[in-house]
Amino acid sequence: MPLSPSHWCLSCRVTGRSGRALRAFVAWVLAACWLAAGPPVLAQTGSAPASGWLGRQGEALVLVDTSGQQTLAQVQQRFANGEATPASAERIMPAGGATALWYQLALPAVREPTPLVLALPHPGMNHVDLYRPQADGSWQVLRSGDSIPVSQWPVPYLHPAFELVQQPGEARASYLRVQHSHPISVRWSVWPARDFQASSKRWHFLLGAYAGLVALVLVICTVNAYFWRDAIHFYYAAYVLVIASGQLSLTGLAGEYFWPDNPWWNDVASNVLPVTGAALGHLFLRGLVVGRGGRWATRLMLVMAGVGALLALGFLFVGRNPFFAISGPYYLASFVVYLAVALWYAWRIPRVGLWVLAGVLAMLAGAVFPVLRNMQLVPVSFMTQYGAQLGVALEIPLLLIALYLRNRERRDNRARIDTMDRIDPLTGAVNHRVMLERLHQLLIHQLREPSSGAVLRVRIGNIQALRDEYGLQVAQMALVHAGACITQVAREGDTVARHREGDFVLILKGRVTRDQLSEMGQRLIARGLAPSELLPPGAVLQLKVAIAAAPFQTAGVALLLQALEAVVTEMAARPGKALRFVA
Repeated sequence: MPLSPSHWCLSCRVTGRSGRALRAFVAWVLAACWLAAGPPVLAQTGSAPASGWLGRQGEALVLVDTSGQQTLAQVQQRFANGEATPASAERIMPAGGATALWYQLALPAVREPTPLVLALPHPGMNHVDLYRPQADGSWQVLRSGDSIPVSQWPVPYLHPAFELVQQPGEARASYLRVQHSHPISVRWSVWPARDFQASSKRWHFLLGAYAGLVALVLVICTVNAYFWRDAIHFYYAAYVLVIASGQLSLTGLAGEYFWPDNPWWNDVASNVLPVTGAALGHLFLRGLVVGRGGRWATRLMLVMAGVGALLALGFLFVGRNPFFAISGPYYLASFVVYLAVALWYAWRIPRVGLWVLAGVLAMLAGAVFPVLRNMQLVPVSFMTQYGAQLGVALEIPLLLIALYLRNRERRDNRARIDTMDRIDPLTGAVNHRVMLERLHQLLIHQLREPSSGAVLRVRIGNIQALRDEYGLQVAQMALVHAGACITQVAREGDTVARHREGDFVLILKGRVTRDQLSEMGQRLIARGLAPSELLPPGAVLQLKVAIAAAPFQTAGVALLLQALEAVVTEMAARPGKALRFVA
């Protein structure tokens, strides 16, 4: 939540919490986040703060209780003795262990009882206690933080918040006590209750939309994994589920709705889930690049995934210390590995890899800010709080596009492999195996319709002469040209095949008369004699065509091919004959 003159706040940070359509999506996310983070405005007439109040940072004081055992009375005495110092937005306070931080709050003056909400917009703080003065001189203590279930907070919300009513002329200060496991800086803000509720609705809408996007991606990945039979979609689904759960834990939505009665898991989830997601990210990228020739990349990512798993187990069973200090360097090392592998993959497979690189860059651009802040290298800002969420929200659709393109690439590769298994690579005609299958089907069909179908066997009578005169390359081009000539006279549904002995076979379906077959053979011979750009000037094809018309007089595919071969061989030996029917 950005600072604004229209609301009273003191900076706070918990260190250690760590196409075109897509551009429109990004714009929507940024605009929505800006709206959700809009500045709170104290109510206007009748409840505005005194005109001299400016909401400056210097109006709050802080002191440190290293024992963590001092009472409110003892702390008040220390404030009265002048031991406190002005609170600073950028100051990292020496929390950790039993140390407690005490803040003396001078809330804004009001003219009438005004409902306010004091919010600390950072999930994950261990203990947050608010001491409010009562009219009878006693103190009301409101407790929040990960030490108690979210369902028992004064305001079950994304982060600690306290409802209070500021009275006119309230003289005594309020006190805020904060404990955490490591050094922190604390921000809080005072909202009019109505504005807080409006902001809460906006944030819940955005986070709900984010959760809905994650659910949609999980469904898509499950469907793709089933239909494409590709385990990479399961890796991606697991990665998205864990990393999104970690982000929802860091924003507080998971604690509010998913595990509101489990304070232990609410405390450790923000450490366990992000590091587990980082480990799964390595496994996902490994699944993308495995088999691409980069053994160094696959082995490195297996090592990084193993280190991340060990860190997650350490957080889970040992606690935050000493693994928290290691997690920052691990995240930075993971960023370097992600980027290096994505660059290598984009260089090897640019059509898919560039989308992967864009997704990785989006994730890194957002996630690097909270990591650097956790390492106390950059000051608190909007990006240190919500950069990781924005980065992941952009990364998810980008990687989904990459997986879609990868699936298309794999499908096209399989189709090419299947085609090579059925197609003659030189001429494009179906190969000998498919030819035998089609001839067998034609003979079976003739048992029901004896007058249906015909078979032509075509040979280039001068293929050896062309090879002797022009060379092997021209002879191969002659075969390509012959296949094209046969394809041009074939009808829809007919099969142009290449016999393994070099001849072509044209298999015709349906009823066809001898006159039609004779005309087809003559047109085929004429096309061969016509000049072609594929052949040298003056070079033509002398095609020999043997025709077997229905009903066939031979039983079996082998005998039919032998009969056709005998006729075409006889014509090749007699230059004056080019077309003949099988008796």
